[in-house]
Amino acid sequence: MVENPINLFASRSDRYPESDEADSLQRLARAGIAAIPIVGGSLNELLSTVLAPAVSRRRDEWFKELADGLDQLESKVKGFRPEDLAKNEQFVSATIQATRIALGIHQNEKRAMLRNALLNVAVGNGPDEELQQVYLNAIEAFTPSHVRVLKALWRGDNELIEKHGRKPYELGNIGTLGNAIRILIPELQGRDGLVQCIMTDLRNRGFSTASGPDAAFPSGKMITNVGIEFLQFIMDPATRK
Repeated sequence: MVENPINLFASRSDRYPESDEADSLQRLARAGIAAIPIVGGSLNELLSTVLAPAVSRRRDEWFKELADGLDQLESKVKGFRPEDLAKNEQFVSATIQATRIALGIHQNEKRAMLRNALLNVAVGNGPDEELQQVYLNAIEAFTPSHVRVLKALWRGDNELIEKHGRKPYELGNIGTLGNAIRILIPELQGRDGLVQCIMTDLRNRGFSTASGPDAAFPSGKMITNVGIEFLQFIMDPATRK
């Protein structure tokens, strides 16, 4: 049976695949698993009844989210036409990479980062292709808390003043970066080990210069230009500054 292609840029009624169409990847996987002696039947049943429907659901939800985002861009960005993206090789490559990542995650926050990244590529706000791949890989590797901590390193002092009622001269009383993070990100209170791991990850990827939660706060610029560009890459282009 010939499958209908997924058309991201068609009308809403026909842009998604029919639910009764068998996915080619699923067929290949089932054939391979069935060939495994003894356990093949059980794994095949697991794939058919649990994994395959979940993967198909995630795929369809992801493409709908992306298509809706492109629709919004078309209504807001003068001269933007989603159909032109078929000729944009950078966007096509980014979409393929992001789709593979999207199928492996369930957090809405991370899916929104992926979608925003693709929308920025679509309107020409993305970095060069090599950094684009680096940033998409970072989205896959990072937890939502990684991004919250990176934002705290970027504009945490301003947020403490604007949203938490601190006076500029009071920031020095906070003492350490770890204390600042506990104020800015309450869900990380009591999770010092996780904060240390996150900050090590950010530093190792070249996104941050902060050594760890024991570093003095405030202590000047704690995020690199690469880290700032990453945060801008995962922002909704409609709100990006």
